[in-house]
Amino acid sequence: MTDLSIIIPVYNGEALLRRCLDSVVGQQTSRTWEVWLIDDGSTDASLAIAREYAARMVDGRCFNVVQQENAGPARARNRGIEAAQGRYVAFLDADDYWQPTYIERTVDFLDAHPECVAVSVVCKNVAVSGVSYTPACLAPDSEENSPFFTKSEKKISSLRVKTAGTSFVIDNFYAYWARECHVGTCSTTMSSAAAKKVLMREDLRISEDYEFWLLLAAHGRWGMIPEALYVSDGTSTLATRADWLGRMKRRWENAPTLSEWERRIVEQRPELTADDDFHRAEGRVARNLTYCQLLSGRGSLARKEALAYGRWFIADPIGRLMNLCKWNCVTWWLMCRFLRYREHHRFK
Repeated sequence: MTDLSIIIPVYNGEALLRRCLDSVVGQQTSRTWEVWLIDDGSTDASLAIAREYAARMVDGRCFNVVQQENAGPARARNRGIEAAQGRYVAFLDADDYWQPTYIERTVDFLDAHPECVAVSVVCKNVAVSGVSYTPACLAPDSEENSPFFTKSEKKISSLRVKTAGTSFVIDNFYAYWARECHVGTCSTTMSSAAAKKVLMREDLRISEDYEFWLLLAAHGRWGMIPEALYVSDGTSTLATRADWLGRMKRRWENAPTLSEWERRIVEQRPELTADDDFHRAEGRVARNLTYCQLLSGRGSLARKEALAYGRWFIADPIGRLMNLCKWNCVTWWLMCRFLRYREHHRFK
């Protein structure tokens, strides 16, 4: 049986698709893998590039190219999950890439920890605002990088248990995720059987990955490999402020209410509604959705969400500002004006 099925949704990704696929083909691993590249109605050369790589596979590795009408990344990923033949599944976006040992390290970890439904690696983010790492507590060359009880880690030592080497199993996924937001769409390898049970909600066009991860985590424990084996820097293709704003406005306009976002989780795992750690994890999502709502001009809705869920917001500057201003409609309106101006002028 194939070890890993790699699912790559593509929509007009010709600019960086070769780099993405080269990072897969160049993996330093003895593990078997297959690719399911789902072309989501591209109008550029993405499909031709994908077929070119598929034609190169002459050593038994399977490279499948599937076409569909444009339906969004959740539908594309679900088609890949449904078709996957591997024991494990991982997503990789066309504008991102893996380091050469990603497959070997993640598959080895899951084989060694059958109690885990998934494992994540550190993500290196190359964005408009600069370079960062997720989770920040495991950033390379920081005092927090040691996996065993550094100064920062003493604060969260109860959230995980030690294992051999530098990797670890998270003891309380929701508490750790609420603090670190450690799971990235393309930084995680998961059980294929569990992924097929969960699938992504195709009606969500923003934060559908967060909903998927929080529900998947209810199926088993989660591992963490403190190595930056995934790089996200698709913003390098955004040449102008208009390009960046165009992409972000589509996200802002699609932000649902938290009650709609959490609907499936509550229906399938009602016991989580009594878990404060789960609510703290949701608070990270609620803060993001509320911010997107106010940026898309839905200030009144955003204030209602802040009043309902603000106590669970992460305590970053935006979360604190929204909680400070939510009690008065005038201060809320002024804050919305300020934050919209800030977002529209942050890209240089």
